[in-house]
Amino acid sequence: MVLSLFLLSSLPAFAQGTSIGTAEAIATTQMKNATIGDQSTNHFWKVTATTDGYLRFLISSSSSIDVDVMLYDTDGVSSLTKDEKTGTASEVFCFVKPGTYFLRVYRSTGTTGSYTIFPTFSSPTRATDGEPNETPATAVALSPTATSTGHLGYYGTGKGDADDYWKITTTEDGWLRVQLVSDSLDARGDARLELDVVLLDINGIRTLTSDNRTGTFSQVDYFLRPGTYFVWVYRSQGRAGTYQIKSDFFAPPLAADPEGNDDAQNATTATINGSVVGHLGFSSNGTTDTQDYWKFTTTADAKLTLQVTGDSLDRSGKKLELDAVLYDINGTTNLISDSRNGPFSECIAHLRPGTYYARVYRSTGNAGSYKLEITASGPPRTGDAEGNDRFAQATTLTYNLSNDAHIGYYSNGTTDTQDYWKLVAPSADSIYVHVWSDSTLELDMNAYASDSSSIIAGDSRSGTYSRVGIKPTFGATYYFRVYRSQGTAGSYTITATRSAATAVDPGETPMALIPRELKLEQNYPNPFNPSTAIRFSLPERTDVRVAVYTMLGQEVEVLIDAALPAAVHTISWNGKDRSGVEMASGMYLIRLQADNKQIVRKAMLVR
Repeated sequence: MVLSLFLLSSLPAFAQGTSIGTAEAIATTQMKNATIGDQSTNHFWKVTATTDGYLRFLISSSSSIDVDVMLYDTDGVSSLTKDEKTGTASEVFCFVKPGTYFLRVYRSTGTTGSYTIFPTFSSPTRATDGEPNETPATAVALSPTATSTGHLGYYGTGKGDADDYWKITTTEDGWLRVQLVSDSLDARGDARLELDVVLLDINGIRTLTSDNRTGTFSQVDYFLRPGTYFVWVYRSQGRAGTYQIKSDFFAPPLAADPEGNDDAQNATTATINGSVVGHLGFSSNGTTDTQDYWKFTTTADAKLTLQVTGDSLDRSGKKLELDAVLYDINGTTNLISDSRNGPFSECIAHLRPGTYYARVYRSTGNAGSYKLEITASGPPRTGDAEGNDRFAQATTLTYNLSNDAHIGYYSNGTTDTQDYWKLVAPSADSIYVHVWSDSTLELDMNAYASDSSSIIAGDSRSGTYSRVGIKPTFGATYYFRVYRSQGTAGSYTITATRSAATAVDPGETPMALIPRELKLEQNYPNPFNPSTAIRFSLPERTDVRVAVYTMLGQEVEVLIDAALPAAVHTISWNGKDRSGVEMASGMYLIRLQADNKQIVRKAMLVR
């Protein structure tokens, strides 16, 4: 080294290197020697970098002079860095982009002397990104499931690469995750390199999420709707280096619903006794889809069951809970809701015909998919003509004919809790009105006089059967109110007869064999309070009369007086006389008359 300097000190100065225009080219790995004296106080050198890299110059001068050094940008004017410290050793370095840069060596003190230039250049380990990409408008495209690399911190042509933008286009709802791994040290190797990352919305401005943690790893993730989103990578610490960017995209397991259905006015139609699927929690353009509205139309009274089953976890591993609300036909009145914990919600309502709304919304978690199932089950009997919930709208009963009806179904703010029926007495004979209801209901009944102002009979017994009896005035109109006592909703059959018998429910089909003989079984229970069942068998169709008497032979109540088919029949006595007055404790006679025969049993009423 000393010998080289000595030999070179006798050489003349390079006249062609005394200005930017005459700068002598030097390779990035080429050592150069030169002499600087009175007539040449500046030397210019130029070096060309073909890639991003770490460019460094060490200058060693003879003891007779003190040289300083300055590194210029590609324009030969803008100074990038310099070293003007006293001594025989100088150093300049810069992290440069591809281009031709200029080195100026000039004498600080002394007269004539020699110096040696030791250039070095090291390229980064990872490939560069597509420059320029320092704005969203120039962002480099990255597939939602791809890996790429990039550089940050390299300078050239008046600009430092401090920011990189990437753009990712998604075509469906999903969880986008972007991971960044950078060099642990910058390219010089003596300073930690930290890069941070921001995920931006489709406008390239609005921040969705960011990561500025310490270290070489960063991650941003978000639940996104279809669109083009931007990833901004920027230098937090260090000078320059490289990074790897990796994008992953995970779609939810179920298909998406048609978006825009976030209010009742834009509800999506769902089919009853079918299922639909949807997504919740995905974001775009400043809004997040936190709720979906569905509408469905019922054409008959029915029990509606709405079930929502969501993903148990979202794709980030966080628990996802979706809740449900069922709304009336106006889309705003809450009928029932379910906010239980877990991925399952259920709403049940008994509804009249109409269009109703279901709202599914996010309770806990980020985003995911769900399935909505709506099932309808109607009551076993047909419905009555609705609107008969007042005396003035009472439905006409036809003597000895069965009428089916519904009760307990809801719509538009009201529940059908009662029905009114009317009957014109065809004679002065006793009239009995029977009601059989579904097992889900207990219905009670009142009978009203023709002026509809006073109750003349009533039955509030437990069970699915009710009966009232009246002694009418020929030609007078009587009203019967059937109302819900217990249960939710269902159907019933109402029949007006001359008999008090609780014959087989018309909605059922008896399967018993035809009896071989006329028979009256002992009532059960016996003794009894408040009612007892009376079972009898008819081998053929015949006129039957079953009545209750006191031990003195006074007729108390006629339980049945009608023609009945061959079968086993069951009737009941509630311990009251024909006027509905409770009888006193004691022994009573139950007499069956049929086919010119009679059978008598004793029954004990205990109060």
